[in-house]
Amino acid sequence: MSKSPYSDPEMAAVYDRIAARLQFAAPAHDLVEVAGVSTGDVVLDVGTGTGVVATAARIATGPEGFVVGVDPAIDMIRHAPKETCTLVLGQMPGLPFRDDTFDVVLAGFVVTHFANYRDGLAEMRRVCRPGGRVGVSVWGDTANAPAALWTDTAAHYQDREALLNDFFKQIPWDAWFSRIENVSRALETAGLASVSTQTRHYPVRMQTSEYLLSREASVQGLVLRNRLSASDWEDFTTNVDQVFQSRFGDTVEYLRDVHFGVGIKPDL
Repeated sequence: MSKSPYSDPEMAAVYDRIAARLQFAAPAHDLVEVAGVSTGDVVLDVGTGTGVVATAARIATGPEGFVVGVDPAIDMIRHAPKETCTLVLGQMPGLPFRDDTFDVVLAGFVVTHFANYRDGLAEMRRVCRPGGRVGVSVWGDTANAPAALWTDTAAHYQDREALLNDFFKQIPWDAWFSRIENVSRALETAGLASVSTQTRHYPVRMQTSEYLLSREASVQGLVLRNRLSASDWEDFTTNVDQVFQSRFGDTVEYLRDVHFGVGIKPDL
């Protein structure tokens, strides 16, 4: 599988309508808080997607501040509110910004996607001004029953190990960053000082139909869909809906843990 799920217009729309609102908005608010974004700051949101972190950052900076969101997926950026920030198409590394530009550089659930997290964090550090802050968020490793059930159902259609390998081709550092000690290790290796980390937990509640749509629009969903024929995919979606209705009814509830890490770029 070569493409990101976020390069698909329909999947980007589902992400914006469901996942961004119900799964990512609260951690985005907290990332901005933990990173200390304040009135008048100039902020970069790396991997802005549909602008969830950028929106939270804009509220924190007020009209005196300035927020830039950068992402390689134009279909995601199309859903970002234009009044929130300046939107830029760009890859990591190789950001189209000068050294020492931003007061705060943020990456919400993005560093795990980098082919090389060291290069990505080095690039974030580069565009951060001396004395500025680099902040990241990543998913923790607490298991949740809906995700386990979806994966178990998918394993009836494709080999579990093969699906996992395809997933890690897209998000190679997911498991590594799920350990909070690796968050601090990565930021310190990037040359950031006064690194601090913390974990917060978020209850998620959504309709079962919304949860299943969000799974289809995830990396796991695209991995499975690309491995199945059209008829097998249709059979899977019918089956997984029945399994979830039997187990959870009309509403899915679970808890996710999120690790936050913040470091300061040392003065020259």
